Amino acid sequence: MQADLAGGAARAGGDRGAFAGFEEGIRLLFEGARFLRRESSLWPLAIVPVFLSLVCVAIAGSLFLSNLGPIAAWCSSLLPEIEAAKGWSWLWLGPAMFLIWIANGLAVVVAFGAAIVAALLVANLVSAPFLERLSYWVEAIERDEEPVEASDGSGVISSATRSLVAELARIGFLATVWTGLSLVGLIVPGAHLVTAPLLVLVTIYFLPLEYAGHAFDRRGVTFRDRLRFVFAHRATMAGFGSVAFAACFVPGLNLLVMPALVTAGTLLVVRHDPVSEGASVSDLTFFSESES
Repeated sequence: MQADLAGGAARAGGDRGAFAGFEEGIRLLFEGARFLRRESSLWPLAIVPVFLSLVCVAIAGSLFLSNLGPIAAWCSSLLPEIEAAKGWSWLWLGPAMFLIWIANGLAVVVAFGAAIVAALLVANLVSAPFLERLSYWVEAIERDEEPVEASDGSGVISSATRSLVAELARIGFLATVWTGLSLVGLIVPGAHLVTAPLLVLVTIYFLPLEYAGHAFDRRGVTFRDRLRFVFAHRATMAGFGSVAFAACFVPGLNLLVMPALVTAGTLLVVRHDPVSEGASVSDLTFFSESES
C-alpha cells in the first residue's frame, strides 16, 4: 500500500515537473519579446531579420495561395475516399465524410504552416549574421558581462561566417528529415497517417534547436549533445517549439517573432547550460571572438 502511494506521488511529481517545463517553454517567447522591448539598443539588430522575414513570408504565402487548388487536391488524395452508393447509407457515411472533409481542411492548414516555417527558416539563413550578433548581445546583457570585440572586426567576420555555415547545416538536416518522411508517406500505402504527425512533431522539437542554435554554436556543442539537451528538457522544448510553430500561423506575428524567438532560445541556453562532461567545445566559446 505504501509502495503504491509512493509510486503515485512520484508520478504526480513527474507530471507536475513536465507541466512546469512545458509552461516554461511557452513563457520563453514572451520573455524574449519583453527582453527586446526593454533593450532598445538591440532594435537595429532585430529590424533586418524582420524585414527579411516579411519578404520570405510574402513570397511563400503568394506561392501557396496561387497553388492552393493543387495543394488541396493533393491533401485530399492522402485521405480515404467514401462514396454513398444508396441514399440511406448517408446515415453512417455522412458523419465519416464530414470528418474527412475536416481532416482535409486541417491538412491544408498544416501544409500552409509548413510553408511559412520553411520561409522563416530561409529568412533565418539569410539573417544569420544579424541574429548571431543579436544572440551574442542578449547573452552578454543577461549575464551582465561586457563582451570583448576585436578592434579590427575579425571577430564579427568569423562569427558571421560561422553562423551562416551552422545555419545552413541545421536547415539541411531538417530538409533531409522532411524529405525522407514525405517520401515514406508517398510511397508506402497508409504511411502518411504516421509520417504527417511525425513531420509536425519533428518540426516542433527542431525549432528550439534552431532558435537556440547561435548560443549552441558559440559553445561548440556537438549535435549529439544538442539531442541530449532536447531529451533532458523535452517538456520545455515541446512548449517552446509548440508556441513557435503556432506563431507561424498568426499573420503579422510570424513576421515580428523571429528576433524574439532567437532571444528566447538564447535565454534558454543561458539558464540551462547545455555543455555536458563529454561535450566537444570549440575554441570559439562565449566572448572569445577577440582571440580568433
